[in-house]
Amino acid sequence: MIRHQVQLLGLLACLSGSTLLAGGPRYEIEPLDSSVRDAFRAGRAAPHILAEPGWLVWCNSVIRWTDGKYHAYYARWPVETKHAAWLTHCEIAHGVADKPEGPFAYQSTVIANANPDGWGVNAHNPYAVIAEGKIGLYYIANDLRGKPPGVPRSVIRNSQVTGVAIADNPAGPFRRSAQPVVVPHGRFKTIAVNPAVIYHGGKYVMIIKGDDVTKEKTHRIQLVGQSDRPDGPFAFLDQPVYAKRQTEDACLWYDQTTQRFNMVCHVMGAPVLAWFLSDDGDRWRAAEQPVFMKKEFVMTDGTVWKPARVERPFVLTDELGRPQMIYVAILDGDQQANIALRITPVKEDKKP
Repeated sequence: MIRHQVQLLGLLACLSGSTLLAGGPRYEIEPLDSSVRDAFRAGRAAPHILAEPGWLVWCNSVIRWTDGKYHAYYARWPVETKHAAWLTHCEIAHGVADKPEGPFAYQSTVIANANPDGWGVNAHNPYAVIAEGKIGLYYIANDLRGKPPGVPRSVIRNSQVTGVAIADNPAGPFRRSAQPVVVPHGRFKTIAVNPAVIYHGGKYVMIIKGDDVTKEKTHRIQLVGQSDRPDGPFAFLDQPVYAKRQTEDACLWYDQTTQRFNMVCHVMGAPVLAWFLSDDGDRWRAAEQPVFMKKEFVMTDGTVWKPARVERPFVLTDELGRPQMIYVAILDGDQQANIALRITPVKEDKKP
């Protein structure tokens, strides 16, 4: 507990050194019923739990389609391959629910692990965006063209790039891009992963993670870029969205009521998910409420659930861009799944 408090104070000190964007709403996470934790430990699907027997589930991206249903696109791989096989044995599945918290019922695999007709092997980090009447499903895959079979894990890690698959409806078929959409270049090297994309003002705005080309050792940064087309090219700025700490796992949304871009991401080594705002999508500052949520869950019985890992946030908004749900991947003990948490505005009498 003391270590986490020190990490949180360190992060807040870093963020307080940034210009804070004041004003606007503040949010809190609703407590979870203890039955959610029970379902997680049993490895079964339930409201607030996306899990599948026989599969390890991780990243989740949810959209609400014109059918009134909620469509989840999530990463999964066989349970017997263990957690580290996300890099080699993963595919992207489609699930459907009547409510944003689920339970989501598996429908089909929309991006398979193998792609015999194209460039990508493996499929991970799904991120869905509705744009121009279609669904763009961004994902990462290993571009191993020209590499011999059996290359070491480090080579596979450094082959990860971003692609997109586009469909006319949630069930697909999803048509993969003929070539990667983003590869390492400019300020970032070796990898181009964790894509987060929104469509606003006729532009596709993306935040991507890569290794900082200015650092000799591995140092993860996130850069923002824009494109007129879903398949790029994306023009990225050289300035990281946040340079004081390593960051990853961004999620993006645009709030029409505040007219600001929003990003929540994982600041590495900190026990929280941080919140950043931007007026133009290019220059980012810490929000007045810099901690969007702690990496722990308050339960309705008063206990606090602290999983070993809480990562890959995705925020679902209403039609005006106001946050409704946040989905996070968690690992605790020998179980992993995706958790759905309801977001509510902080009441005026509770604001500091």
